[in-house]
Amino acid sequence: MDVFLKQVINLYELLNTGTSVNETLAYVFDTFRSHIPYDRIGIALLDTNGNIYSQAVCSDYPLVLKEGYSLNLSETSLNNLVSSKECRIVNNYIEYLKSNPSSKPTELLVQEGISSSLACPLISNNFAFGAILFSSKQPDVYSDTHEIIAKTIANNMAISIEKNLLVDNLILASITGFARLIEAKGSDTGMHLERMQNYSKTIAQSLASNEKYKDIINNQYIDDIFKFSPLHDIGKVGIADGILLKPAKLTIEEFEVMKKHTVIGAEVLRKASNHLLRNGRNFFDIAIQIAEGHHEKYNGKGYPYGLSGSNIPLAARIVAVADVFDALTSKRVYKSAFDIEASLQMIDKESGESFDPDIVAALNESIEQIVKIYKRYQENIDLDRR
Repeated sequence: MDVFLKQVINLYELLNTGTSVNETLAYVFDTFRSHIPYDRIGIALLDTNGNIYSQAVCSDYPLVLKEGYSLNLSETSLNNLVSSKECRIVNNYIEYLKSNPSSKPTELLVQEGISSSLACPLISNNFAFGAILFSSKQPDVYSDTHEIIAKTIANNMAISIEKNLLVDNLILASITGFARLIEAKGSDTGMHLERMQNYSKTIAQSLASNEKYKDIINNQYIDDIFKFSPLHDIGKVGIADGILLKPAKLTIEEFEVMKKHTVIGAEVLRKASNHLLRNGRNFFDIAIQIAEGHHEKYNGKGYPYGLSGSNIPLAARIVAVADVFDALTSKRVYKSAFDIEASLQMIDKESGESFDPDIVAALNESIEQIVKIYKRYQENIDLDRR
């Protein structure tokens, strides 16, 4: 059997095992070099808001255009590729940049030393939901023959990736919708989950610049934080409304019941995770860590297990700070909202006690973006009250 055909069949079989985008890209990067030249491969997926972002990148060299780079589709040179559903070859990026001087991704690729690229759309059911980009440091390396090879790889990837994303999104939407119903019982604005997930993502992005976390926090991790942080209190489904919605301070006995929402939430998500494996782990693994660990304290005095320091999963430590920041800056039936400065001071005071100092630092370092998120939702609240 022809080597290329055998490799494509292996790719198809790999995709049908439900493997992750990252694993798939790693296989492509290691397998097809004898058929198509590249020093770097990236997959960009289009989200529901019209943003195209680097979902996965494999490279022979340190990246400038790293995972997590995000732009609206209309701001990128991939806009025409996705809309036309046709492959695109650029064999001289320096000249291409001269013709497209406002393209920030192109500028960053040139900084990396990339000279040429071949991009193919990922198409399923006649809908382009992203692209795969083969890039080389050598100019003038891509031909029509390479385009045929790249299109074959892209077409095989597209169907399975789109299917996996659809299944994931349907399950996640169902669980998240359930979490929002629970939150709506006790929330004044109904926006707590949205604010908190945006705060969590922003903190994770800031923390990614910390050398300590460079091998942990990538684009997939940040995406998981954003997707799964709204599930932190899903376990409240198992708490009686008499306790959950009580406007006064809980008794000691009632608080012991309330604390069980962490383990209930983790168990709910474990059951939902059955048979959903991504990248060698259960689909809801990070969600489980968040649900179970967001009330643990850095000094070991939290619940449910009294974990401390780095024994608390990183995702839970991030969401704990985001959750408390939103609670402090929001009005509740039992308190008024604190302003941002006072809220930061209270969180700073608990650095090393309730909260991971690195994450508190990341919150402070990203405060400009945090304030933008806060103000955007405040404007929505004001409009709703008119």
